[in-house]
Amino acid sequence: EQNLVNWDNLERSVETRDTPIFWHVLKSGGSAIKLMYATCYQITSASETGAWIEREQQEALARQQAEEAGSERRRLEGEDLVSPMEWVQKTIIEQWQVWDESAEEAPDNQQQLHVVVAEDGRKYVNVDVTTMEGIARASRLGFASSGLADVIFTPLLRESAELLLDGDNHKGRMFAVFRSPVDRIVSLFYYLQQATWEPTYNPEYASMTIDEYAHSPLCESNWMVRSLVNKMEGPLEPSDIAIAKEIIRQKCIVGLLSEMDETIRRFHSFFGFENDEALTCARQNFAVAGGSQSNSHKHPKLDPNAETWQAIESKNMLDIRLFEYAIELWHEQGGWLQNENMFDQNRI
Repeated sequence: EQNLVNWDNLERSVETRDTPIFWHVLKSGGSAIKLMYATCYQITSASETGAWIEREQQEALARQQAEEAGSERRRLEGEDLVSPMEWVQKTIIEQWQVWDESAEEAPDNQQQLHVVVAEDGRKYVNVDVTTMEGIARASRLGFASSGLADVIFTPLLRESAELLLDGDNHKGRMFAVFRSPVDRIVSLFYYLQQATWEPTYNPEYASMTIDEYAHSPLCESNWMVRSLVNKMEGPLEPSDIAIAKEIIRQKCIVGLLSEMDETIRRFHSFFGFENDEALTCARQNFAVAGGSQSNSHKHPKLDPNAETWQAIESKNMLDIRLFEYAIELWHEQGGWLQNENMFDQNRI
C-alpha cells in the first residue's frame, strides 16, 4: 500500500495526478458507484468494462467487414457455395483467429492504451483491471504514466496499487463502500446463482440452497481481511485484523451502503468533483438502494436468528470486526471533513 496516499494527506492536492482507486468489494454498492461516475460525472474509468467494450466493437467491425465482402463469395469460381450467413460466420471466426494469434504474438510495445467510448457515451480505458492478467498487461503498457484513467475500480487493491500506480508522481487515493458481511455474502450467493456472465460464476450455486452454501467450502471466509493482508488461504492471525484495520484507517475514504446518499456527497466533495449537476444526477439515480441504476437484485431475506446466518457469521468474524471498525471511521471522517470545510451537510 506504499503507492496509496494517506487519505487525510492534504499536502498532496487531491487535484494532482493522484488517482482515486475504488476497492470493489462485491455486492457492496460498487457497481452503482462505477456506473455513477461513468454516467453522471462522465469521467474515464478503468475497470473490466473497457476491455469488454473494445472486444464488442472489434466483433461489430468484423461483422461489418464480412458483410461488405460478401460479394467476394459470388465471384469465386469453381468453389462450393455456402449460404450468405454461413459465409459471414466463417469469416468472423477466421478474423478472430487472426486477431487472437496476433494479440498473443504482438509485443506490448505494439499495443496501445486508449479510451473506448460506449454507445451511450461512457468512457473507459481499454483494459481489465479486475484480474491479475489484466493488471499485469495494463502495467506493461504504461498505465500509471498514461494519465488516461480518472478513477480505477478493482477488487484487487494490493495488486493494482503495486502495478498500476508508482511511488513518485502517480499515487492513488483509496475509497470503498462497506456493507454488513453476512448481508453481502447472502446477496452474492443469490446473485451468482444466476450471473452466468460473471467470472466468479459457479454452476454449483444454481442447485444449492443458502443453507447448503453456508455450510460448504464455497462460502466466503473473511474475504475483506484476506484481500487486504494478501492471505487468501490458510488460517488468519490476530495480527491480520490489526493490519487490515490500519490499512483502511490510514488509506481509505470510507462509504457505507446503508448511508449511500451521504457517501456519494462525501466522495464528491473529497475528490474535488465540483459539478453540482453531476452530484444531483448521482443522488437521484444512485443514492437509493435498489434504485433503477443500481446492480441490486431481489432475493429472500435471511433471518439473523437463523442457524444459517450464524454459520455464515462464524466464518466471517474478522470481516465483521473490520466492518464495525469501518463504521467507526465513517463517523470520524465525517467530523474531519466538516472541520476541513470539505463537506457541507446542507449541500443540495
